[in-house]
Amino acid sequence: MTNKTWLNKMETAEYLGITTRTIDRWRKEPQTYYHFPAPRYVAGRPRWNIKDLDAWIASQPKTAD
Repeated sequence: MTNKTWLNKMETAEYLGITTRTIDRWRKEPQTYYHFPAPRYVAGRPRWNIKDLDAWIASQPKTAD
């Protein structure tokens, strides 16, 4: 868990356990990838709110183990 509120793309990828290219793909086609949260831009760079990411994770369909 992190104490930060906003994560850059690399931190977001690490938080989700994916690559930055996956984030780029999800952003390009958000309807296909379960409506991945849109970033906010700070100084021209995308930032994701950790609460938005947590809500997005919780909203994902559960898979059978």
